[in-house]
Amino acid sequence: MPKCVCGHRLRRFWRYCPACARAQVWSDARIAAKTAKTGADCGACGWVVADSFSYCPWCQQDIYVEGVSSEEPLKAPTGFQFHARCGAGCGGGVQYPMSYCPWCSKAQSWNEESFFDGACPHCDGGVDDGMDRCVWCGEDATGRDLIVRALRRVRRLLRVARVPVWDYRVLLRPGVSGVDPAYPNAIEIERGYVVGKKSRGEIPWRLLVGLVLHELGHSFLYQHWYWTREPRFIQAFGLVDKAYRVRDDLFVDFNRRYVAISPVDHVSTYAHVHPQEDFAETFRFYCTRRGRLRELFAELGQKHKGVPVYEKFLTLHDFLRRLRAQSGAPRRPSSWPRPR
Repeated sequence: MPKCVCGHRLRRFWRYCPACARAQVWSDARIAAKTAKTGADCGACGWVVADSFSYCPWCQQDIYVEGVSSEEPLKAPTGFQFHARCGAGCGGGVQYPMSYCPWCSKAQSWNEESFFDGACPHCDGGVDDGMDRCVWCGEDATGRDLIVRALRRVRRLLRVARVPVWDYRVLLRPGVSGVDPAYPNAIEIERGYVVGKKSRGEIPWRLLVGLVLHELGHSFLYQHWYWTREPRFIQAFGLVDKAYRVRDDLFVDFNRRYVAISPVDHVSTYAHVHPQEDFAETFRFYCTRRGRLRELFAELGQKHKGVPVYEKFLTLHDFLRRLRAQSGAPRRPSSWPRPR
């Protein structure tokens, strides 16, 4: 398998290294080890081409040579494979991931859902969740560069609430926000909140902070799934592994910083739909309010919340204290505010 100069493994025809973002040049000499040599490179971009091409399929440069280039579109010239017909309808064959047809120079599009985990928020090209850089445009493949403000706020809230850190990874992806239990470290956030906005002022930063904290609650729970078997957790939140039948289009007010008045035994309406959502919402409010139980309990009393809500926050608070003790985290200095 080919490698970048940084040592990271690459797939053929990736434009950039997903680790260091170095631009790649796939010349005839570089790919000839396992394919037939074409003996030709594009004079503009240096990438491998076939003598029969009329245009470079990588940079759209006109490379037609009279008497050498084929007058008829071919299916698979020497050194290349046939993966599909030209999307513009010229009849020629193209190989993934050619950007342009080598016969008519029209732009090509590819369905990469079966090749990658998601799509780059900058160019829509296929990327995997573990990639730091997009292999097609070289930009941040996670999209975290677009929500730096929200992530900085989230990290500060977690730190102030004294939530032990874990190896989570926030990803901007098309579709519905969520966390897959099979991949608990991947926090997928609907990129529509950010991508396509004309200005930074249009981005709902407070909503993003609440949304990321909610999804982090799911990730935190999956990281400590053994905790869900303990009697105190079950008494506070219920059985989190029961059938999940929650609609994806339910409205959730992630802008809300204060606990809702109803329902009485939950912090928000959405927390009522399933025990997992109940925990995620409790985690969000706990972090948003910086883990200050005295302040939270005063608000719960004003809104006449039921005893179960108090128990949920206490259960989470005590478990976080247990995790800090197990990890050997330093005790709070006397100059810090007393825990609430």
